[in-house]
Amino acid sequence: MRQAIIFLLICLAGIAAGAQQKADIEVSYSEISFFENGKERKHKYHLLANARQSKFFNPRSEEIDSMLSTPEGLADFKKAQEAAMRAMMAQGSIDVANLPRKVESVYVLKSSADSIMTVYDILGADEAVYYTEPYSEMTWVVGDSTRTVSGYECIQAETDYHGRHWTAWFTPEIPIHDGPWKFHGLPGLILEVKAAGGEYGYVAEGIEKSEKAINGIYGADKYDKRDRKEILRAKRAMRDNPVGRLRAKGIKVKISQENLSGNTGTGDLIETDYR
Repeated sequence: MRQAIIFLLICLAGIAAGAQQKADIEVSYSEISFFENGKERKHKYHLLANARQSKFFNPRSEEIDSMLSTPEGLADFKKAQEAAMRAMMAQGSIDVANLPRKVESVYVLKSSADSIMTVYDILGADEAVYYTEPYSEMTWVVGDSTRTVSGYECIQAETDYHGRHWTAWFTPEIPIHDGPWKFHGLPGLILEVKAAGGEYGYVAEGIEKSEKAINGIYGADKYDKRDRKEILRAKRAMRDNPVGRLRAKGIKVKISQENLSGNTGTGDLIETDYR
């Protein structure tokens, strides 16, 4: 499989832009972060990519967004939530984490042709926002160190990006200049990247050939364009006082502080230059 992926990508490198709507590769990543109590958490993301564009997303979240994009799907989703709630009430315990819901709301779409990435996210319960960012905000210093990641020979590179220092491992054997989340711009696929201190990181767990379409996101027209740092400040405020922010929007919430403590996310956001 490894040799087949490399051969395919070399063959496809010169294909014209008109045929660039399909992915050449699909990579599954684990996003690793830590709660304030030190407990590790992991979320699964996929990267669909070719030489010109990519889409980074949580498959379960995209499945739910697909359902919510049609009246029939929305009705089915509400029924599933109601059924789950009834089952939990019958057991005498309600755990919101077990309800059918989106685990992660972030989508990152990159276009190397335009040197622009577009990031979609949700603030609080329902405020859909997005922003664009030029590729030029991420620059790398490639080092001499090498190591093997997921069976591929990788080279080390480092960058300072939006408040954190990152170390990445990329493989020139896969000639796609992309990676997880916003990471891009190295001469090969990024298979692992971690922030200094280990608070955040992404590790590739699977790489496959793919011909899936690299589409936009469901309901993109419902997202409002905002400033990146404004969005980050709102996310920080929500993390610091989630109940207060929801109540300020007229949403009734009753939850004990015990349920909130030690389970409110990492010590800071993945980008820290919003201060």
